[in-house]
Amino acid sequence: MERADIPRVLPLVRAGHPCRVLTEEAMRWRFDHPSPGSSETALLAVEDGAVVGFLRSVLRHDGSNPRSGRSSLTTVAASHRGTDLGARLLDASEHRLTEAGAEVLRTEAAEEGVQVGGEVFRRVVLDRGYTPEESHRVLGLDLSVLPDPPDAPEGVELRPFTDYADDPRAIYEVDRLTTLDEPGADSWFPDYGGWRREMWGHPLAALDLCLLVLVEGVPAAVTCYGSDGAARVESSMTGTLREFRGRGLAGYAKTMALHRARERGVRYAYTGNHEDNAPMLAINNRLGYAPVGSETVYVKRLRG
Repeated sequence: MERADIPRVLPLVRAGHPCRVLTEEAMRWRFDHPSPGSSETALLAVEDGAVVGFLRSVLRHDGSNPRSGRSSLTTVAASHRGTDLGARLLDASEHRLTEAGAEVLRTEAAEEGVQVGGEVFRRVVLDRGYTPEESHRVLGLDLSVLPDPPDAPEGVELRPFTDYADDPRAIYEVDRLTTLDEPGADSWFPDYGGWRREMWGHPLAALDLCLLVLVEGVPAAVTCYGSDGAARVESSMTGTLREFRGRGLAGYAKTMALHRARERGVRYAYTGNHEDNAPMLAINNRLGYAPVGSETVYVKRLRG
């Protein structure tokens, strides 16, 4: 994919992944700002000048051992879903990643509500020797049926991330610790500089909707969102530090953030939870989120 391809690629990816929050600006930003410690190629399938397939291929070379490659956001146009195009895209990505030294390969396949054509692609993945590694549930919420705001817990204050524009390090620390503590979490989290660039500075980051929870003035929890600036938001993280759990902070913060989103004209909210994250699944159930489908990460180890 070249930068000029993005306007015609975006409608295809949106149609194939209806729960994703994605914009042209975000795709251009990623094209111009490749993630540190990785190399990325967006592969396209083009027929008669039309983009009919897409796959993002990423190799991590940040010192992780073993070196890992990932093929994600696999998308096939409706006109080509009965063909071998998804398999050919995955084969091309695998070839690129293994030639570059990847020792572990990962990819995702999801149920139809999350990835159109995902069940067909799942068979492709299994046929190529991948095995399931972990699964996430993707949930959706129509904000018109959002429950009324709860009363604030005693001693608790909510502050939007925009209040910390000059120095968000307190937010970084809560985000880092709670993310690393999640079920199925990666053991890697960016340093503060990388987080400022990759997360805080990302064009989808809705800093006016993201909230820091203070308990008697002490940072205790966060709830974070990305937005397309129109009708959709997507949860990127909600977590509470261990010493503050059991007080309802995550549920309170998430409810209030979604009310802020609705006030700004957002209609739909999406979130993903690891299947073992029972506390967050319970919070989302109380908020009215409904299952859209599950997404499974598959792994193939080439060495070791």
